[in-house]
Amino acid sequence: MKVNIKNRRKWIIGGAALLLTATPSFALFGFGDIVFDPTSYATLGHIWSEDISNGAKLMETYNQTVKIVQNGLQMYTLAMQMSQRVQNKSVWEMAAFAVGNEVTQSHYNETINFNAAMNGDVLNAGHAWQQSTLYGGNAGYLGASTPANSNRMSEFATIQLLDQTSQRCAAILANYKSTQDANQPGEDKLNSDTLDQSDAKNSMVAVLNILSGGHIQAQTQAKANGNLQACLAEQQTLEAKVQRDKLADEQIWYADIAAARASSPALLDPTSTSNMTGSYLEP
Repeated sequence: MKVNIKNRRKWIIGGAALLLTATPSFALFGFGDIVFDPTSYATLGHIWSEDISNGAKLMETYNQTVKIVQNGLQMYTLAMQMSQRVQNKSVWEMAAFAVGNEVTQSHYNETINFNAAMNGDVLNAGHAWQQSTLYGGNAGYLGASTPANSNRMSEFATIQLLDQTSQRCAAILANYKSTQDANQPGEDKLNSDTLDQSDAKNSMVAVLNILSGGHIQAQTQAKANGNLQACLAEQQTLEAKVQRDKLADEQIWYADIAAARASSPALLDPTSTSNMTGSYLEP
């Protein structure tokens, strides 16, 4: 019987020696209370170096072995938690819709190119605007007038600016339509990979790749939306110019009326002459 105890002692001490370099305990990935403590293996060597009876050593060895088994069970539980795959990911799927094609009436070919541009024909965007808008002429009658002192010249400048921004916006819309069609296969593939429940598409590398692909697609779409927003901002600026020029023209008109009234006081109502300010009368 003593021989068996000695042999067992050699086996336990030899196995414990392999674990003497173990590191202190640490928590794994934050999964609940699962904590791996490798120092429990090294404790076996300490037990048999103590100056106690063989029976006590065997009892301590048994207790420590129970702790080692518990460590193994915790590691197994952790592995099971990490191996679980996300199921029924189709609940993430969202409905999407395309811009769609525009259908415009064209009796005399007056809108045929504009209709094509809105459906993705980028090259004809500029011609489409010119074809469907009234020609403003060359404004030769304005001579040396400038927008700063001529209402007609200001309106002519507005026409030129509206032509510029509208043609550019038409090209942006055509590009948006054509790239949306070209990007659809890539979006569909990313969508199917994201909802794929197979093991190959649920590994860590595959999931990270899918996330990266989604970020790239989002950035591409954000750039396209930024172009559309720039187009809207430019047109709103020109709309503000139209309103501003209109108000300025009204002010000039009121100034002319006031000057005319001030130059002919005999034609004014005597009760209104008290409103005279300098050489003007407010209309």
